[in-house]
Amino acid sequence: MGEFSFIEWLRKWQKRRKDVMLGIGDDCAVIDVSSDKACLITTDMLVDGTHFDLKKCTAQEAGRKAIACSISDVAAMGCQPTVAVISLCFPDHTPEKFARELYKGIWGISDTYGIEIVGGDIISGRSPFCINVTMLGRDEGLKPIRRSGARIGDAILVTGTLGGSILGRHLSFEPRLKEALVLNKNFAIHAMIDISDGLTADLNHILEESGAGAILYEDQIPVSRAAVELSKKTGCTPLHHALSDGEDYELLITLSKAQAKKVLSSGLFAGVTVSCIGEIVKGHGVRMKSSVGAIRLIRPRGYEHLKYKE
Repeated sequence: MGEFSFIEWLRKWQKRRKDVMLGIGDDCAVIDVSSDKACLITTDMLVDGTHFDLKKCTAQEAGRKAIACSISDVAAMGCQPTVAVISLCFPDHTPEKFARELYKGIWGISDTYGIEIVGGDIISGRSPFCINVTMLGRDEGLKPIRRSGARIGDAILVTGTLGGSILGRHLSFEPRLKEALVLNKNFAIHAMIDISDGLTADLNHILEESGAGAILYEDQIPVSRAAVELSKKTGCTPLHHALSDGEDYELLITLSKAQAKKVLSSGLFAGVTVSCIGEIVKGHGVRMKSSVGAIRLIRPRGYEHLKYKE
């Protein structure tokens, strides 16, 4: 069993209420709460030893990351996060100082983005530390952007640089909320997702939902300095890390080529690079186009829970 095959099974059998505009399978669920307003809901569970290592990071960093992940989910829909509830499972005999430091990290980033923590649950047990954030958002009069809207001929854009997040950025990344709202307000975005599982894995989510394929331009992938540094330790290429490392939390966007040109020339993203890295095409799967024009099929790679090692 793999994470994504289990999700597909859930989608197949889950009954849908009439007020559920978008259910399982996207960055957020979308609920119709009135004739002209929608509520977005997302949830993220993070556990010590998988999403962070409390032997190497602080409680504040863990708390900050937990909120940032959920902000990024709402940003991926092009909408505004508002409130959150947080559930915590502390290992037995956790000192209160740890819990207070955790909330310093939570409040630090939630205050920055105007999000109020309105409740939650606290338990303890013989288990690793675990934090679950459920965040709500509103559409602000904007149409939530789905994964399923990519169209043949679309350009593929990405914010920032990719790969090597394990060297520290996975704890300190800034959710691309401002950029997502600018995109949704000013341009006709067809599909969008945040890169949490890895570039090719998350692009493949868009392709599967949209019934399309993609060609990536090998020499246009924005490889981070961290990916270059990590490659020296792993023996993999920097490009490999840019394509398959998770937790970049950058935005992956598809839109018409005309709209893409407007985005790239708009000057609305000061301090954040935006790159055109490919195009949506007929067919299925992800292909890579080299600098000399050769095209090859590549396998989407990224992080997946529950999956057996090959």
